Formats: sequence, C-alpha cells, structure tokens
Amino acid sequence: MAFASAPEAQGQAWKDVVSSRQVTGEEELRVDLGYGAGELTLRRGSPGALYRVAFRYDEDAIAPVVEYERGLLRVALSRSADRRRATMEFGDRASERSLELELAPNLPLDLELSFGAGRAEVDLTGLAVRSLELNTGASESVLRIDEANPERMESASFNVGVADFRIRGVGNLNAEEVVVKAGLGSVTLDLDGEWPADARLKLEMGLGALRIRVPESLGVELRNRDTFLASVKIDGLARRGDGWRSPNWESARRKVEIDISAALGSIELVRVP
Repeated sequence: MAFASAPEAQGQAWKDVVSSRQVTGEEELRVDLGYGAGELTLRRGSPGALYRVAFRYDEDAIAPVVEYERGLLRVALSRSADRRRATMEFGDRASERSLELELAPNLPLDLELSFGAGRAEVDLTGLAVRSLELNTGASESVLRIDEANPERMESASFNVGVADFRIRGVGNLNAEEVVVKAGLGSVTLDLDGEWPADARLKLEMGLGALRIRVPESLGVELRNRDTFLASVKIDGLARRGDGWRSPNWESARRKVEIDISAALGSIELVRVP
C-alpha cells in the first residue's frame, strides 16, 4: 500500500492525501464507503491497481480512514476531537472536501456506499459489480454505467433521502431487481442500456418527484400500487387493469416490470427514442 501527503501551505488547515494498493492475487473486493459531506467521485481505476483513494480534507476537523484487510476495503472520514475549535476558526467548509475512489476493473466487487450532503458522481462503467447498495442523504448525485456490467446482480438497492438523484444506464446494471426507496427530492431513472436479461423495478416514493425515461424498444409493464395522493402521468402506455403496458410488450426482446408505491408527490413515465 502506498500513502502520500501533499505539502500544505503555512497556516492552512487543508491537506491532500493519496492511498493506493496494487492487486496481489485478490479474486474479489468488498468496499464499505462512508462519506459525510463534500464532493465524491467513484470510477474505474488503472489495470493492476486494486484501489486508489484521494482525499482533500480539513485536518483540524476530520481525518481520513483507509483500511484494507483480506479483500475488504473501508473508506471513511472520522471527526477530529478538535472539531469544535476548527469550526469556530475556519467555519464548516464541508463543501470544499473531496474524495476520489478508483477501483480495480474486472475484479468482482461488492459495493456498500453511503454519503450525506454534497455532490456525488458514481461511474460504474468498466467495473464488475456483483452487489450494490447505495445510501444517500441530502445530496446531488448521479450514478452512471455506460456499458453492460459483466457480473449478474441479484439486486441493486438505492435508498435516497432529501436528494436529487439520477441513474443513467439502468439497463447496464445487469440486475435481476432494482429497488429504489426515496423520501423527498427528485429521482430520475434512465432505463437505457443493453438489458442482458428481463428485470424488475420496485420503486417506493415519499413526498418527492419520480421521472422514468423508457426507450421505445423496451417492453414495460407498470403497476401503480398504493399511490394515495400522488400525481401520476404515463406517456405511451395503455391502461391495463391496475396498471399500464407498452404496446410492444409481447414482441419486445427485453421486458421490465415496474412496481410503484407513493404517498404524495408526482410520478411521470415518458417514452424516448
């Protein structure tokens, strides 16, 4: 493992730290990431590298944590005992913090990602994700995957708080089931991608807005359960029983079943070329 710290200017409380490790016979990698506030970036790393973590942080308030043992990588920021003084002197500049995480391509990954306020960009393109759980609070977050995941996932789970959250390339996740639970805020799901197999989406919304963008080539059946006072707008699907079905349901190469429950807020489904 390599660990390096960039020099800091005199009187400055901010540091840049990099930690990395090469692949040494690992057959899989489990990642447990906890990040409170700031800017987060996750992407594919270089061939031969197991991981690379780059922190920018206010050292008087928090300290980086990078722990690796037997195929488990834990990445986090821990609060300093001197956080109260740091906040008084420098202010709570959490938005200036950043974390960049690069992971090994072609190595089976089990990802548990949790982050709070700030911005997050999670790019899974080129990674072999075997399981995925993502939890986000008051953040502006985008998850994208531009090519099909080579690992078949049983389930991909997303828990969204007061956030603006978007998934681009849902069809490339290669998951039997995608579960999204959201409270406030806005969620956008782009169902583009290769769709190696049929799949199910389970969506639970609280008071926020849900927008689903569906390619015209994809067969879709939507069941609208327990929507209470939610506003529902469905474009390009025909009413069928307690839900809707796309005109190409029977002939489509790939089919996706969508179950939605919502208390308040809005639900919109649109067909796109």
